[in-house]
Amino acid sequence: MLEDLNEPQRLAVEHSEGPLLILAGAGTGKTRVLTYRLAHLIENKLVKPDQVLAVTFARKAALEMATRLKKLLSQPSRIGEIPIGTFHSLSGSLLRESTNATVKLELLTEAKQLDLIKEILQKLSLSGPDWQPLEVSRKISLAKGRLLSPDDLASDNDSQLATVYRIYQHTLEKDNFLDFDDLITRLVLRWEGEPKLLSRHQSLYKMILVDEFQDVNEAQYRWLQLLAQPHRNLCVVGDTDQSIYSFRGSHIAIFQQFQEDFPEARVIKLEQNYRSSQRILQAAGEVISHNGNPLTCKLWSEADPGSPLRLGRLGDDKQEARFIVDEIERLVGGSSHYQIYQRKNLASPEESQYGFSDFAVLYRTHAQSRPLVEAFSSAGIPFQLLGEKAPFANPAADGLLAYLCYAMDTSSSKNLQVIFNYPPRGLGDKAWQWLAGEIDKGTSSWEALRLASRNRGFPVRYQAATDLLRRAIISLQNLMVELPLAELLARAWEETGLRQYFAEAASAQESFRWLYLLAGLYGDKPAVQTLPPFLDDLTQWRAGDFFDPRADAVAMMTLHAAKGLEFPVVFICGLDQDLLPLTHKNQGQEALQEERRLFYVAMTRARHRLILSTVDRRSFYGEYRTCKPSTFIKEIPDNSLEEISPPASKKKKTPKEKQLTLF
Repeated sequence: MLEDLNEPQRLAVEHSEGPLLILAGAGTGKTRVLTYRLAHLIENKLVKPDQVLAVTFARKAALEMATRLKKLLSQPSRIGEIPIGTFHSLSGSLLRESTNATVKLELLTEAKQLDLIKEILQKLSLSGPDWQPLEVSRKISLAKGRLLSPDDLASDNDSQLATVYRIYQHTLEKDNFLDFDDLITRLVLRWEGEPKLLSRHQSLYKMILVDEFQDVNEAQYRWLQLLAQPHRNLCVVGDTDQSIYSFRGSHIAIFQQFQEDFPEARVIKLEQNYRSSQRILQAAGEVISHNGNPLTCKLWSEADPGSPLRLGRLGDDKQEARFIVDEIERLVGGSSHYQIYQRKNLASPEESQYGFSDFAVLYRTHAQSRPLVEAFSSAGIPFQLLGEKAPFANPAADGLLAYLCYAMDTSSSKNLQVIFNYPPRGLGDKAWQWLAGEIDKGTSSWEALRLASRNRGFPVRYQAATDLLRRAIISLQNLMVELPLAELLARAWEETGLRQYFAEAASAQESFRWLYLLAGLYGDKPAVQTLPPFLDDLTQWRAGDFFDPRADAVAMMTLHAAKGLEFPVVFICGLDQDLLPLTHKNQGQEALQEERRLFYVAMTRARHRLILSTVDRRSFYGEYRTCKPSTFIKEIPDNSLEEISPPASKKKKTPKEKQLTLF
């Protein structure tokens, strides 16, 4: 097994006990090292499978790690014994396992979280740009990521936010709700306040391995520090040059904190890159060197030098989109599949080695995708556009999950309020006001629903509708014990009436298909066991996780979404000052350095070719603004960059050939 590794990789895999810091540059095989290290520990009986904990950030990364590890184990069936998961899913399991069985903790969805914050802001008469629910949610999340309480914010002279935070947190705790950050922070606070609980959880794991360490925030680092305290067998893998999530609370200073807290830690650098050409690595290395990071990895490759980077200087964003279309057509040999077929015998080697799925177009903001979509559609180039939200983020999916959550915990009046008349069943505001009044008197929501179905003061249609809702919930409760999660979702989609209600809504149908697909990952265990971790994991899927590599289409996404992916040909458009880097006047050097890291991440997604573009003017909210080239362009060495200024594009005639369908 070790024969497949280079020397630094082998040293990292064979390291036995004690803390280990693996600085793994882009494309250097960090996932391979993690999985081989796990397999090495288990196969050599250095640790039992259930005593090694593998932690990552994304559900997709955890699944990939498990898939690779299964192929390395002499007994693949033992993969089920190994705790592999995200910080949040593992925390959710530990938190629920250690909570009184009579108290059911439910994860608040983002939509419900924003509704609650909006309600609090209205009560406090707070409005304006700084008091938008999404912005307030972000600030509370950052506070929790730093393990700050409302009182801590108040002492920092942020009294209004502290008040919102205090009311918000009190409401969550009163109703036994958790938000996404509580999965980490509440467990850390319990560990710090309950030494026996911490000791019990510490005894579960002898080795801890952490992926994407550059993404951890203070609360997650404290989580690791506490759990690894007795044995100090903490192995972290990350790249300081790929730390791009400060808006979520991550910071590269945590690497320095790790070295201070674990001074005996061995440090191993992985610098041989197996992805990109040497020219791309040279350019990316020169750019990131301007950050002056002492922990940087100087990437190198044994591959051919490769082609120079290309830079297009265009007049506006429409010309930029046309330039990208022209480059794709040049490398593919046409735009439609019919044209490619006609020209394949005439194309040069350069023009015949790529298909549409080999291309990715990356940009800093979602708004930049609009002219690209128009240009691709006009040219007949197939594309897949990754949006801001996960494809299952839809009111229909939220309603379906609310049904399942209420079936799991009928004390939740908030979930009952969501499903009470959803889909519409003739229950108006008066019916809910009566029900809410009963709940306010101390009646449980489930008992109140039963009383409503027998309330002779209600019209017959109200009684029938509430009784029908009760029967649907009882049916789901029974199915939850019998069926695996995916089958439960399918039955719930049908029996709640949501499938019929959204029969003509393509987006709702698509959101359900994604939920069903993700639910299938949880196997054949009864849904009553797998629903809580499924709900925890839903909040962790990122836009980039829904990229489909099988689609014969150009991928379009933001720079953040591209992290973890790679493509033969990458376009980075919008290399304009104040767009990339996207910084504000009141932001300092740290913000600029993070933007440079973001550009570096985007550059190192490319395997063979990297094509950049900048414009003289760009449309913002319907108005054109003058642009200057990004300062990052000057940081690319001249011998790695080929500048091209295409002539003004002529309006193309619509091709006579019919675009062949992809499906």
